[in-house]
Amino acid sequence: MTKVPAFYDIGKASRELLYGSKVGVFQYNQLLTVSTKTADGVEFTATAVKKDDHIDAVLKSAYKTPQWGLAGAFTSAGTVTATASLTNLAAGLDVTLTGTVPEVSSAKLGLDYAIPHLTAKSTVSLTSQPKVDLAVTTGHGDIVCGGETSFDTAKNTITRWSVGAGYVQRDYSVGVLLKDLGKVLTVSYAHNIDPTSSVGAEVTKKLEEKEATVFALGYAKRLDSGALAKARLDNTGIASLLYETELKPLTKLALSSQFDATDLSKAPKFGLALDVKN
Repeated sequence: MTKVPAFYDIGKASRELLYGSKVGVFQYNQLLTVSTKTADGVEFTATAVKKDDHIDAVLKSAYKTPQWGLAGAFTSAGTVTATASLTNLAAGLDVTLTGTVPEVSSAKLGLDYAIPHLTAKSTVSLTSQPKVDLAVTTGHGDIVCGGETSFDTAKNTITRWSVGAGYVQRDYSVGVLLKDLGKVLTVSYAHNIDPTSSVGAEVTKKLEEKEATVFALGYAKRLDSGALAKARLDNTGIASLLYETELKPLTKLALSSQFDATDLSKAPKFGLALDVKN
């Protein structure tokens, strides 16, 4: 079965280049991540982020089989988030239940459904007056289109909607999104110059404001050493640089910096992220 990309995946290539995902994330704090996996298949991940004068810490655990999964997250703020998932409960249907303690009203039911030429994702808050999020995409060949919406039953109104379309080829992709109740238009483009380098751009226009167009340009290069180098520049002159390398197997270091290219007298930002797997 050929799976249609989810709505969030429209413009994904350019977002990952400009902002990062699992790799290439611009990080302007000090971040330490340590993860390990037991012989029984239980994964533990501890993350600590130093922001200004305080540290935020999260401990995550997860166990997954082909049919189901359990995960938990414990934060230094005293919250506990638990997630249970069932895979292929029915043909093409995955179900997820998530909740945070002590926030009783945070419980949500997630439904992911995929059949040929259709992907749907929905989240429903488990309260007496739930909020419902729904995203649907369809496509054929290299083209995908779809939309997402949020409905608040307490207010009996649609609080958010977006529509979009994407076109993906082997070496480039284009995404167009009309977001925020039709008030914001975003066009993105990503192009693989060769197997080791790529460029991308994103332009966002607030349709109700005459001079509210913003853009960002990005470049990424995988060096001969295997390290990743990235650069991003936006329309305000803010430049961001990243160098990410593997110090040794399963240990990754990322160095980031950000500065105002139009005013070098301003103090730049620096960040460091260390990811250690055992």
